[in-house]
Amino acid sequence: MEKPNDATLEVSLSHDAAGEYEAELRFTSPARETEIPPVRGEIRLDFEELLDLQGDPEAYGVALTQGLFVAEELRHFYAQVRTAVDAGGLNLRLRLRTLVPAIHALRWELLREPGATNDEPGIPLAASERVLFSRFMASTDWRTVRVSRKSELRATLAVAAPSNLEAEGLAEIDAAAEVERAREALGGETLRGVELKVAGVDEPLTLQRLTDLLRDSPDIFYLVAHGALSRRSGEPALYLQKDDGSVAVCRGRELAERIAEMERPPRLVVLVSCESAGQESGSATSAQAALAPRLADAGVAAVLAMQGRISMPTMEEAMPVFFRELLRDGQIDRALAVARSAVRGRPDAWMPALFMRLKRGRIWYEPGFSGDESDFSQWRSLTNGIARGNFVPVLGTDISEHVFGSSREIAHHLSDRLQVPLVGEHRASLPKVTQFVSVEESRELAREGALKSLHKGLARRLDGADTNQPLTKLLDTVVERQADSDPLKVLAELPAPVYVNACRDPLLIKSLKAAGKTPRPLLCDWRPNAENHPRAPEFDDEPTMDAPVVHHMFGVLGKANSLVLTEDDFFDYMIAAAQYELIPPVVSGALTRGSLLFLGFQLDSWTFRVLFRLIMAMEGRQRLHQFAHVGVQVDPESSGMEDAESARRYLERYFTAGSGAPPVSIYWGSARDFLEELQQKMLEDDTEMPMNVEEDEDDWLS
Repeated sequence: MEKPNDATLEVSLSHDAAGEYEAELRFTSPARETEIPPVRGEIRLDFEELLDLQGDPEAYGVALTQGLFVAEELRHFYAQVRTAVDAGGLNLRLRLRTLVPAIHALRWELLREPGATNDEPGIPLAASERVLFSRFMASTDWRTVRVSRKSELRATLAVAAPSNLEAEGLAEIDAAAEVERAREALGGETLRGVELKVAGVDEPLTLQRLTDLLRDSPDIFYLVAHGALSRRSGEPALYLQKDDGSVAVCRGRELAERIAEMERPPRLVVLVSCESAGQESGSATSAQAALAPRLADAGVAAVLAMQGRISMPTMEEAMPVFFRELLRDGQIDRALAVARSAVRGRPDAWMPALFMRLKRGRIWYEPGFSGDESDFSQWRSLTNGIARGNFVPVLGTDISEHVFGSSREIAHHLSDRLQVPLVGEHRASLPKVTQFVSVEESRELAREGALKSLHKGLARRLDGADTNQPLTKLLDTVVERQADSDPLKVLAELPAPVYVNACRDPLLIKSLKAAGKTPRPLLCDWRPNAENHPRAPEFDDEPTMDAPVVHHMFGVLGKANSLVLTEDDFFDYMIAAAQYELIPPVVSGALTRGSLLFLGFQLDSWTFRVLFRLIMAMEGRQRLHQFAHVGVQVDPESSGMEDAESARRYLERYFTAGSGAPPVSIYWGSARDFLEELQQKMLEDDTEMPMNVEEDEDDWLS
């Protein structure tokens, strides 16, 4: 994986009850280990002056810059930021955040360096390849943004060319010519290897057709259509088609509502439409109601739209650069920075506006080990240990996110359904949400709520199945439909004698049975009270590859007394586990005598951290230094840590921070990615010992 090279300056703009405007500047850098306190200061925005200057981009940019940096504390902080960024050889990710319509309507893409004057305006910050500028969008949508592997990228190009545009006072659209022009804008040969679907030439682009194309969840959706804004309400609209090819007006609100209902909206939408990002007048009403922010709020991760009638030469030069750079590293804001730089001599170079929800701006990723471990020299050690059954899969709740949704999504769903008044990242933490419900209502309600949220998530993904069945019955259907690449199917077929399962459902058990094995589940009633003296589950047999032990470390939802769910549960369980030695010897022995594969965890979650510390407290943990261990972590785009690169460094240090803790190599990607690569490595390795041959050490002395 690449080394971190981006620092972030977030500019949050707001106004108080008296109508005074204020800016907060917050800076994070991969070169600094400590947090830098944000700075606040007054700003002065003369909207009438800026409106008068719209015909002069340079003067507009200077006036906007002087209004933003009127306070000395803001200028001083920004100067320190630029010094730190330049000294570290970093790019500056500049994110503008505001909920004030009047502020959002301004042309922030024309912003200059502080100190700019009409005599020496300099170039816009957004026109520099080293400044990655975007309008960062807060969204009410809580679905996890899933980016694709580069090899799996898909793009859709759609053109709406109604037959009677002249009646609307609009120019006719030549669909075939627009497709050719759009192909060139998409980079022509640059997009080779990316699956491209084209729509709107042979059949009308109706709202239903457009919805179906979006529901297919392409990574890139490029839409060519006339757009307009209501002069009275500011409501954005697109001119699509009816079944007969004539004009059909699609209001932005309706399109956004349809996208909000989709399981997985597109990651990047490019709107090539005259007024799709706001009117040239820059009025507050039109900017707030414009289509791009609405789509971002509805769940689209990034929207690139035009703020005015951008010239065709600018589009023809900028867009191929944008897509070429996008395929280099997947960073949308960096690609746009390079494209703007390529056309910065043109008067309309500022018009492309990027509205984005992504913290790192990435639309695709390449899985692999991080930093200096990118080659991972321990593959052979790992595959040999697995071939001999000398390993333990340790499974987190997100191993089955393709079935139920992620743990973050489940927490959000439960928060919404039970009206839990938590905010921000707290709503994404299932232990925090269930803790609140447990305290304010009851622990049983928290358990039932989590169970219903799992059922709800599963029902959304089981097309054609009768979802009015118990969760355990629905999981039989899930197992019947498992693809060969399903992580649980792959894991069930590996020769593991012991599994440690942090999931609170029986899906692994069912997957093992489907693989022809006889799993033996272990869990315990761990809550100490007058009637219960907790003890480890009893197991006197020897686990085998065909009859593996599955230890449900944190219980299952169907057995309330076994369940570890709330924050208090995790604390109490750690105490009980130490006092009563709740982990059975057959499991603790396996956990300290082979490689550990941590799969399906967010590695900064309660579930993982408690489990890892319990393992590190076990007798014999020193033996773990003899083996290769892997923690698989999706890219922390949606992590609770604000700075993704800091999250990487934190997690990479975490495993060596404790006394006796063995190094754990972090694989950035999904469990499916890792298991696919693991299978390939095992095929490449010529392991001489068959997997079903086991030897007893005592045989060597007999």
